[in-house]
Amino acid sequence: MTISKSDLLTHTFSKKLFGYRPAEVDATLREAAETLDRLAGERAELLRRIAEMERDLREYKEREATLRDTLMTTQTIVVDMKEKARTEAVALVDEARRQAEELAEAAKRRVAGENARIEALYRQRERFEQQMRDLLLAHARLLNAPDEGRERDPLDGARALAGEQGGEMAGGDFLFGEESA
Repeated sequence: MTISKSDLLTHTFSKKLFGYRPAEVDATLREAAETLDRLAGERAELLRRIAEMERDLREYKEREATLRDTLMTTQTIVVDMKEKARTEAVALVDEARRQAEELAEAAKRRVAGENARIEALYRQRERFEQQMRDLLLAHARLLNAPDEGRERDPLDGARALAGEQGGEMAGGDFLFGEESA
């Protein structure tokens, strides 16, 4: 049974001989009624605060769930991004290595080509030097050959020209390709 302030104040007690003093009982009842009224107000305030706190708690739980979901989603995204970045990094490194290998192979081929070209130039130079030696020796033999069958010495014209100019021809007798005796 619930007793309110008004129930307590309006309640009448039966009287007996040698009973309680009505003034003290009335004072105690008023005091009890005031206490009940105050406690009822506090209870109502506490119930209001409980309802408010329960509403706040629901909001906080909803926020917590949202934050948890967001955190899980973010973690999943971060893991995916890291994996994708790792995959892209591996692909970039592999591509860089492949390109480096291609460049190294191209450089090796170019060096080999240049070496072959240099070798060909050396062989061409040796052939040219040999041909020049052979040509010079052939000309030296022709120049040093006796004048048999020749009608005139090709140097006679040069000697005559030098004589007309009043000088001597420089060089004298010279033998090509052989030492002079």
